[in-house]
Amino acid sequence: MNDKSYIELLNQSKSGDHRAWTVLQNRFSRFATKFASKMINDDDLSQDVVQESFWDLYQNLEKITSPVAFPTLLKRAIIKHSDRILRKKENQNLVFVDPKQIDQNSDELDSSYFEKECYETIFNNVNKLDPDDQKLVELYYYKNYSLDEISKSEGKTLSFIKKRHVYVKKILRNGIGETFRPEANSQFMMVA
Repeated sequence: MNDKSYIELLNQSKSGDHRAWTVLQNRFSRFATKFASKMINDDDLSQDVVQESFWDLYQNLEKITSPVAFPTLLKRAIIKHSDRILRKKENQNLVFVDPKQIDQNSDELDSSYFEKECYETIFNNVNKLDPDDQKLVELYYYKNYSLDEISKSEGKTLSFIKKRHVYVKKILRNGIGETFRPEANSQFMMVA
């Protein structure tokens, strides 16, 4: 079976031949692992990305209309899953603290008061939202779920969740104000 082209293997896989899929997966796994590890710089996570990418493609075999595009589809799947992992890694560096947890007897520094005020403002504005919108904020910003994962868990369409997310961001942006948004402060610094 190793002498067959990947196009033949893919066509056999589409017809239900699991052995052909295994051969196809083995043929592309080395390339996929190298490609993923270049993006993520972590061997264990890159293997996870490769497994998820192959699983994605396997679940959607019937949707592959052009077998010649399989390597490109594999690359796109790897990029998609790598991006999701990198976003979660990036968001893990962000720390969201409940203002009630900030020590009241800490040193009286301007920065700690400013941080406390920022947290309280964010917390109060989030509490003003509807419970469904609060849940969206919690899942997306605090628990690092993607909008797609939230739409599946809530049983709502992705477009609805995206629109709701934009709406909630606009409400929070208006409620928090220019003073407490880091990107607003950086724009003011760049102007000066």
